[in-house]
Amino acid sequence: MYRHLISGLLLVLCSLSSLANSSSYQYLIGTGKADVTGPALGMPMWGFARQGQNTEGIHYRLHSRAYVIADPDEDARIAFVSVDVGSITNAVQLSVIDALQEEFGETYRLDNVLLSATHTHAGPSGYWHYGAKSPLGSPFYPAHFNMIVAGIVQSIREAHGDLAPGNILFNRGKLTGAGANRSATAYDANPEEERRRYDSNMDQDMTLLKLVREDGEVGLINWFAVHPTAMTYDNHLISGDHKGHASNLFEKEEGGDFVAAFAQSNCGDITPNLNLNNTGPGENEFETTRIIAERQYNKARELFDNASEKLSGPVRSRQRYFTFEDKTVAPQFTGGSAQQTCPSAYGYTFAAGSTEDGGGNPLFREGMTKSDPQLDKMLAERFKLPPPKPETRKCHAEKAILIAPGELEPIPGQTQIVPISIATIGQLAIIGIPAEVTTMAGRRLRETVRKVLGDDYHYVIAGYVNDYTGYVTTREEYATQQYEGGHTLYGPWTLGAYQQEFATLASAMRDNKALEPGPTPVDLRTMVEGSEIPLLPEKLPQGKQYGEPVERLSRSYRRGEQVVARFWSSNPSASFEKGEPYVRVERREGDSWQLVDTDDHWATRSRWYRPDSAPEALQYQVDWTIPEGVPSGSYRIVHQGYADGTPFEGSSNTFKVR
Repeated sequence: MYRHLISGLLLVLCSLSSLANSSSYQYLIGTGKADVTGPALGMPMWGFARQGQNTEGIHYRLHSRAYVIADPDEDARIAFVSVDVGSITNAVQLSVIDALQEEFGETYRLDNVLLSATHTHAGPSGYWHYGAKSPLGSPFYPAHFNMIVAGIVQSIREAHGDLAPGNILFNRGKLTGAGANRSATAYDANPEEERRRYDSNMDQDMTLLKLVREDGEVGLINWFAVHPTAMTYDNHLISGDHKGHASNLFEKEEGGDFVAAFAQSNCGDITPNLNLNNTGPGENEFETTRIIAERQYNKARELFDNASEKLSGPVRSRQRYFTFEDKTVAPQFTGGSAQQTCPSAYGYTFAAGSTEDGGGNPLFREGMTKSDPQLDKMLAERFKLPPPKPETRKCHAEKAILIAPGELEPIPGQTQIVPISIATIGQLAIIGIPAEVTTMAGRRLRETVRKVLGDDYHYVIAGYVNDYTGYVTTREEYATQQYEGGHTLYGPWTLGAYQQEFATLASAMRDNKALEPGPTPVDLRTMVEGSEIPLLPEKLPQGKQYGEPVERLSRSYRRGEQVVARFWSSNPSASFEKGEPYVRVERREGDSWQLVDTDDHWATRSRWYRPDSAPEALQYQVDWTIPEGVPSGSYRIVHQGYADGTPFEGSSNTFKVR
C-alpha cells in the first residue's frame, strides 16, 4: 500500500509542478472507463422483474465511466462515476471504497466518491444483498457483484492515474422530445400556483460539463432526466439503453480515450416511450432507444461545442447517513405540523407498475388507496410474511400496503439507513440522492439546497447515488397513489425528510463545518450467503469445435445489409468476469486484420441459443448491420470466448463489402 501512496504523491507533485507552469488551468482532471457487462446468458434481468426475462445476449456492453476532479490549492478531490447498472447498493459503495483505500489510502472516502447508476433496465440482476433468498428478492451472486465492483474500481484507478491540469466548462440548455411525464395525474395534483412557475411537467434542462486539458478535450459529463426503459420487458439482450448508446456515439465521434457519461438525474416520472403506452417514438424498442439516444447526443454536442463558462473555485464534498424509519420531519418541510416517516413498505400500486412503461397486473391498478382483506390474505400466504402492523398502515396514509420489508428482523428486507451527498466543483453543486426523484420533487429539493447555499451555484440532481431507496414523490403526488407513490417507500413525508437532511448537509458545507457521519447501515456483505451463477449446460456435437462457424457466409454484401454469422459456442456466463468482447468484426488491411466493430457497437447484436439440431449444445449468433460509412474491402467475423477456462477463437470465411 505504501508503494501506491508514494506513486500517488509523486503523481500529484508532478501535476502541481505542471499546474504552476499553466496558471490558466483550475483543476486536475482524470478520466477512466471499464467494463461491467455481467452474465450474458440465463441471468434474470434487473428492473422490470418479469419472470422469464433472462439474459440471452448483448445489444452492447455496459461500462463504468469515472472522473476524478481535484483542487490542488486545497488538496481536495471528488470522484464521480456513472455506471451502466440498474442501481448502486450500499454494499457496492462500501466494497469500492475498501478496494480504493487498500490501494490509495485515505485519498478516496465515502464522502468524496459519488457512484451513480444510469438505471438501465436491460442489465443482469443478482448483485443485491437485500432480499436475497427471501420472497422479496432474487438470489445474490457474488461473482456478478464482484465484477461490478472491480469494474468501478478499475475506472477510478484509470482516472486517478490520468490526472493532469485542465479546465471544466459548464453549459446548460433545454432538450425537448426526449421524454414525457408518464404520471401526469400525479403531477397535476401539485398546487396550481407551483405548476405555473414552470413551462413543462418535466425537467427539460440538460446540464453538461466539458473537460479540457493541455492534451485536448478528454471527456464530458451531462445529466438529463429520462428513464432508461426504451428497451422493454420483452428484451433479452444486455443494453445500456439510450444513455449507453448516447455515450458510445460521443466517444466514437471523439475517438481516443475520450469518456462521455450520459448520467442520470431526477427521472422518476419521465419515460422515453413518448406514446405513453410503452411504445414510440420508434417503431420498435431498438428504434426508440436509437432516437432518444440521438436526441440526447445532438443536444450534448451542441452544448459541448458551445460551452464557455469556466468553473472556478474549490472542490468540496460531504456525505451523511440518516435513518428513515420514524424520522421526525420539521414543519418547515411539511407545510404544516411536524410529521413522521415510516418503515419502508411497497404499495398495491407498485405491483400495478407504470402502465406507460409496460406495467400491468390484473390484481392491481394505479390509484388504489384502499386495502382489500382478500388480497392481503393472499399476499401474506404468497410472501410468507406477517401482515403490516396497524401503526405502519396508518403511517403510510393513502398507500394500501403490499408488503412491508422495513419491518423484517434482524435483517430488514430493505435499507432503512440511507446516504445523501453534496459535491461542489466551483459554481456547480451536485445533489446526490439514492433514489428515483419525480420532476416536482426534484424541483423542491433543488430549491431547498439553493436556499442554504445561495444563488451563486448551478444545481443538478444526480440520481441513484451510493444506494437505492425507491422513489421520491411530493406529498400531493403520493396521495394519488400512482406507481411512483406506491414505490415511495418511507411514507408520505419521504421528500420532506430528504429536504430536511439535505438542508443540514448544505449548511455544513456552507459553514465549512464537519458533520457526524450518522448511523451506520447494516453491512450485509458478511451476512448474506451467495449463490453460484446459474449456468445452462452445453455439450458440443461430435466432431465440432468451440468457435467453429456453423455455415459459410455469402461472398459479398452491400452497406446497410445484415450479415448473420453463427458459431458453436460455450456459455458466456461461465467467464463473464473477464469483461472481454465475444465478437470482433475485422477488415483486412495488407497482411493484417484491423478491428471495425465489437459487441460494444450499435451495429452488432448477438445472442446464444440452443439449435434444434443439437439441443444440448449452444450456438452463438451475431447480426452485423453493415454501417453506411465503412469502406469497401474484405471482412470477417471472429467469435471468441472460454470453454472450461480455456480460450477459444473461430472465424467466419472472408466476405466482401461493396
